[in-house]
Amino acid sequence: MTTPSRHTSRVVSLQPLSDSGYLLTFERGGLEFEAGRLLTIHGRVPTEDRSYTIASGEKDEHLQVLFRHIPTGQLTPQLAQKNPGDPIEFSGPFGEFVVRDPSHPVIFIATGTGVAPCRAYLRTHPGLPLTLVHGVRVAQDLFFRGEFEKARYLPCVSREDGTGFHGRVTDFFKSFDFARDAHFHLCGANEMIFDMQVFLLNAGVDESHIFTEAYYYRLHS
Repeated sequence: MTTPSRHTSRVVSLQPLSDSGYLLTFERGGLEFEAGRLLTIHGRVPTEDRSYTIASGEKDEHLQVLFRHIPTGQLTPQLAQKNPGDPIEFSGPFGEFVVRDPSHPVIFIATGTGVAPCRAYLRTHPGLPLTLVHGVRVAQDLFFRGEFEKARYLPCVSREDGTGFHGRVTDFFKSFDFARDAHFHLCGANEMIFDMQVFLLNAGVDESHIFTEAYYYRLHS
């Protein structure tokens, strides 16, 4: 396997999307990547490095990553202070969480910032037959909602009423009629991924049709 190369870039913008969610845009520098690949953004020391899926499309002008600012975190407090023109170092691309067949139906199941690769998929493959089920605690964290509503978009909000399904994605699927032969992409909280894998396998989905990318551990509901 080829070792991901290291790059030095410049920040273009930092856009707040919610109380803690941010979209960081930086110069691409000619980097080629496949939608669904990751970058490792480097902190001041190697222990601060963190990996993020590229949230922009393969032909977009800039690179973008979606992150949640964690005040006690190692890297996100640094990213949340970035200004246009600031340097940023990253390595990549790498990872295998990509679209296998753009003509095959995809059911993308995400929690929180795990929705980032889905945006890269749709910006790269506008005609992709995709259904997105996005689980969040509050509606403000339905990142990129305006873009996703162009596809089949099914939001699940666990702590507020009035926006889509009230509850978790795992509860939503108990009454959701879905195609068993679709490709299932699970991204976000480890607990959701584990629960959905068990559910899908018990529902008759072939294990080879389930692809996962764990982002974080969800400590509280």
